[in-house]
Amino acid sequence: MQDALRDAIALLTQLDLASAMPMFWYMIIFELPRYTIGFAFVVALNLAPGRRLLDGDRAADVGRLKLSVVIGGHNEAGAMRACIRSLREQTRHIDEIIVVDDGSTDGMRRVLRELRAEGLISRGLCNQVRCGKVAACNLGMSIAKGDIVINLDADCSYDRDAIELLVAPFADPRVGATCGNIGVRNPGASIVAAWQAVEYLVSISLGKRLLDLLGIVACASGAFGAFRREAMLQVGILSCGPGEDLDITLRLRRSGWKIRFVADSWCLTDVPDTLAGLVRQRRRWDRDTFRIRLRKFRDAFNPGTRRFNGLETAEQLDFVLFNLMTTVSFPLYLLWLFYYYGTFAWTILLAVAIVYVALDLLAFLLANTVSRRRTPSDTLGLLIYAPSFGVFNGYFMRFVRLYAYLEEFVFRKSYRDPYVPQRVLDVAISEV
Repeated sequence: MQDALRDAIALLTQLDLASAMPMFWYMIIFELPRYTIGFAFVVALNLAPGRRLLDGDRAADVGRLKLSVVIGGHNEAGAMRACIRSLREQTRHIDEIIVVDDGSTDGMRRVLRELRAEGLISRGLCNQVRCGKVAACNLGMSIAKGDIVINLDADCSYDRDAIELLVAPFADPRVGATCGNIGVRNPGASIVAAWQAVEYLVSISLGKRLLDLLGIVACASGAFGAFRREAMLQVGILSCGPGEDLDITLRLRRSGWKIRFVADSWCLTDVPDTLAGLVRQRRRWDRDTFRIRLRKFRDAFNPGTRRFNGLETAEQLDFVLFNLMTTVSFPLYLLWLFYYYGTFAWTILLAVAIVYVALDLLAFLLANTVSRRRTPSDTLGLLIYAPSFGVFNGYFMRFVRLYAYLEEFVFRKSYRDPYVPQRVLDVAISEV
């Protein structure tokens, strides 16, 4: 192994651009431009002096907006009280809290009665049978009276100023939705959870900053998102099929509303701590992304449609080129390497892995530089996992994504997703 590593390092140090391109064209074309340059751009802007703050008048305008929080959940009895307590400790007053029990069997209805009797929630509603989280959220949103409706998950925890920061961008009347930062609460549970902590820090804390600067925030997360009531009345409620957060974000953007990412507004969540759990989760997410982007919103590539928008098309093309194409072409790249280079392909792949390690270490350090919540101990705790995350994500998870795309393309697996009861999904999915 030491000899192979030495050969891979020697290969990297001896190559010039002309000789590197045939061996490393995949990484040069797909990886370097999207991540390294983009992330460096974000850091440069965030470290520059003169960060923009709300002036007094605009801050007062936000203060006059009424806020409604809606939480829909199934079997969340154990987490609900802690969630509500964290909302009651927020620095920004919340005008109403509405919780919807989605056919739970763990005593969640009893917990809601207790919270209502204690005056900690405004309304507690219960579905007699499970209809899916989105249906529960839509029920709560339909009776919410706030100017801003905030959609939260019961099993997450929120910093005390999270809501205040999350709603600040609504001082701009063109903002239709905002999404906060999401971090991993259980990174010590396993190496799989630690890898996800690195991933969330890079892809959300850092990656969404770049999307926000470009005006193309891709997804107002269903776990931590806020919506202007006026905007939701214009585009409609959440779609009851899976992937509802991406769906409504694209609908809002296509209707002319701005989506903002609030990097300093933090939510913490527990992620899957087993490899099997992670694979199940990502297969569902990737299937939903494929369906929504390439089926429901495929008209973004048609300049003849009434709502054609160049920026929306560019964002969709970004997904096609740097997500879909990178995933599909990776196994072809591997086959090509072994066809032309034989067993020397293993040395090339090891060299690629070394580059992945370097890139992800750079991205991790850049993300920690711009994250105002990270402490030195947080950084050191995850630093040992950042190198292995690059190889895990660059090789294993790319094949998981490829499998999910093939599932959706060939079998339309998102149309039979247990995340949503089938009787609800049969109706909701008919729109795609």
